[in-house]
Amino acid sequence: MPQKTTKSFTYTLFLILLPILFTGIIYIGYSQAKQQYREAGIRDLDRQMNAVFHLISIYHHAVKAGHLNAEEAMNRIKELLSGPMKSNGTRDLSAVDLTLGPGDYLFILDSKGNLVMHPELEGKNLYHYQNAEGRYIVQEMISQPNQTLFYEWQNPTDAQPRPKLSIIRYFPAWDWYVGISTYEENFYRPFSKIKYLLILLVLGSYIITGILYWVALRKERDLRYKEHVSQQLAQTNQSILKTLAVALEERDAYTSGHSQRVAYYMRVIAQKMGFSEEMLDTIYTGGLLHDIGKIGIGDSILMKPGKLTPDEYEGIKSHPVRGEALLKKLYAQTDRHDRDKVNAILTITRSHHERFDGRGYPDRLAGEEIPLIARIAAVADSFDAMTSNRAYRRGLSFSKACLEIQTHAGTQFCPQVVEAFMQSVTEETFFHAHQITRVDDLLLERIDERSVEPLQQAATHRV
Repeated sequence: MPQKTTKSFTYTLFLILLPILFTGIIYIGYSQAKQQYREAGIRDLDRQMNAVFHLISIYHHAVKAGHLNAEEAMNRIKELLSGPMKSNGTRDLSAVDLTLGPGDYLFILDSKGNLVMHPELEGKNLYHYQNAEGRYIVQEMISQPNQTLFYEWQNPTDAQPRPKLSIIRYFPAWDWYVGISTYEENFYRPFSKIKYLLILLVLGSYIITGILYWVALRKERDLRYKEHVSQQLAQTNQSILKTLAVALEERDAYTSGHSQRVAYYMRVIAQKMGFSEEMLDTIYTGGLLHDIGKIGIGDSILMKPGKLTPDEYEGIKSHPVRGEALLKKLYAQTDRHDRDKVNAILTITRSHHERFDGRGYPDRLAGEEIPLIARIAAVADSFDAMTSNRAYRRGLSFSKACLEIQTHAGTQFCPQVVEAFMQSVTEETFFHAHQITRVDDLLLERIDERSVEPLQQAATHRV
């Protein structure tokens, strides 16, 4: 569940960040494009200003050559740049042959702030005019000629000031400050449709994200429901299996508690070998179910006091395979995230009678071909079988059984597991295991490693 929760949180975070990231990219791209349009517009104005200055220079040379007087030359310049004067005192921009952008116009100031040429305000003095920012714009134009000036300007028809810019060039021969002005918004007119398209894209990304989030929530809800059903089924199957394991052992008073003790010994040994807490619980469950396959074997064979016939022995030897097949059916609906646990339980059930020398059953695996958890099960199962009373013999003492385990290290048992067994299974552990009366007694019990004592000296003689 923690892993699924992390994935769900990551996916939710991704869905939240995706439109934000997309919006950020759009905003950066929009800002950069807007800046490029602005710079391109300023370059166009600058080229127009160069053309205007070239025209003024031509007329100035004509005056110097005596072809025109200064006043006549200036009037012609005004008509060419701003159109002829109309009766209402404004100039007719529609008659201007000079190509300007929409909203662009030319004006001329003298050093006293008089508008020598302007489409609407010609003849007025704006030297002391302050804009909405409190700036004396005309004074700035005069004091710093040959500049590009950015400022706020409000026409009588405007509800509020708008960003504007003017490129100023000084023509000293006539004391003219020639300017070309435009509102910055004019630069972005070709970009306006793209702006609305980008807004639609951003809104669309949020809508799509919302849909994806809704779909994800529904999918997660369905998955949680399926997981809940699967977990309930798995818990039911687990309870059935444990009940069957107890019922199996209750058939014979001599084997009662065997699976519980084997599970306990396996957990003690596995803990010594460094298995995780989660794996220890799985190993414990595998120990409880290791003999579940004996359910299909008749009482006449299981509880026979005498020697088994070859056929009867083969029937007994079939219980690991029978148990694995039964568990596979009962665990068939297990959630895929628990498959490793189920596989471990199946491994213990099938391979707990394999021998380290390859003479075990059912697969005659040898050495490290046998999974480590099955090698642990083999030692735990054999130790409890040795120390338990049977109808045909009495159980060995703790020390004799330990010596027997040691003696068969490298043949029947894995030496590594035997070493862990000798270091972890104490007489106290042995006594504790024989107090177990129910399958669930030790599921939540922690093993106190302080009780672990070496047993080499306890095993001083063979049976």
